[in-house]
Amino acid sequence: MNLPSINNNIIIINTINKMNFKEIKEYKSRIQTFISKELNNYSLAIDIRLSEDTDKKIFLDSKEKLKIIQDGNNSISYLIDEFKLRI
Repeated sequence: MNLPSINNNIIIINTINKMNFKEIKEYKSRIQTFISKELNNYSLAIDIRLSEDTDKKIFLDSKEKLKIIQDGNNSISYLIDEFKLRI
């Protein structure tokens, strides 16, 4: 789930898949009641949306995953070279 955002007293909750969307939708009234009570602001509304992330990278195999990890962390590359690890 992504971080919620707020726009004109509407709290927007973006979900990442249909299952999360369904679960959050079931608890929408409880969430809205709790937030309104705790913040003492009864003009808040909650909007639940299903994110449409088309830019998601789907990893095909372990080598691609390792390449991404190595790009972000030089220590991993050093350890792989030092211990002569392979996939």
